[in-house]
Amino acid sequence: MIARRRLNFGPVLLAAMLFAGLAPAAAAAADVPLTTIHVGGVLSDDMTPVIYAERTGMFKREGLDVQIVSSTSGSAMAQAVVSGTYEFGKSSMLSAINAHLKNVPLAIVAAGGTYDSHAPFAALCVADDSTASTGKDFEGKTIGSPALNDLNQLVVSAWVDEHGGDWKTLHFVELPNATAAAALAAHRVDAAVMLQPVLAEAVTTKTVRALAPAYDAIAPSFVFAAYFTSADYAKSHPDIVAKFVRVVYAAAAYTNKHHGATAAMMADVTSVPVDTISHMPRVDGATALDPKGFQAVIDAAAKYHLISAGFPAREMLLSAPGLK
Repeated sequence: MIARRRLNFGPVLLAAMLFAGLAPAAAAAADVPLTTIHVGGVLSDDMTPVIYAERTGMFKREGLDVQIVSSTSGSAMAQAVVSGTYEFGKSSMLSAINAHLKNVPLAIVAAGGTYDSHAPFAALCVADDSTASTGKDFEGKTIGSPALNDLNQLVVSAWVDEHGGDWKTLHFVELPNATAAAALAAHRVDAAVMLQPVLAEAVTTKTVRALAPAYDAIAPSFVFAAYFTSADYAKSHPDIVAKFVRVVYAAAAYTNKHHGATAAMMADVTSVPVDTISHMPRVDGATALDPKGFQAVIDAAAKYHLISAGFPAREMLLSAPGLK
């Protein structure tokens, strides 16, 4: 399910704009003809740079009128971008990898959120009263994941395998991140990977128990999300693609170092209390494109049979600006 969402300024964010020297951007852009583009994905913490750039006028300074679109999954957004409904989308790496292998006409244009084991933003969760603690405990169990064959399915398989269980016995069902806590508490599923900020709120209210930073099973650090457009759009609008990428990376360079300046903004976007967001691990955004950041996910997906075979990450990034 996809819904358009226009995001508005708030007083805390305005202060951050002034600190960053970005407040004049909207005024400077007033005389620039704007090109409207839609950028969508699941509105989780990894979209902080895009939301920040839209709210502070960074996109408008480049002549782009960005409208944020909310989606329940990266797969749904990929379909919308391929059909031409929207210009840009964000998805987890598994969706992007599968699209590449199936020759879906998508072009990855920028790296998105990055995982860092020193500040894990995701965790394998169980009900608060669950006694599960090892991979063996999950054999034959039902695991919730936002989409089948996605990144969360991959990390759970890898974690169970690394902690003494048989990952081939797991049963995965589709379960949106927003409903994972309720499903765990009601024991409709036995486990699910939950992301911030929904994770922090669920743990605080003792709805779920965070068992382990399951993303560590892939690598200590890697790119877990990517921004894409359709192959046709990338070919016919290289200037817009380049502007979009340039702004996203510039915004990430700022928001990565100023998490406090975006806490109120993301509380508004996600409807999670600002105090919860202020104290949870935050997601950093990529500030450049490096194929090495993508390779760990590709290799793990091949190992756990979510894709038919591995391949060099560079293959799926050929249309991305700034590829080295």
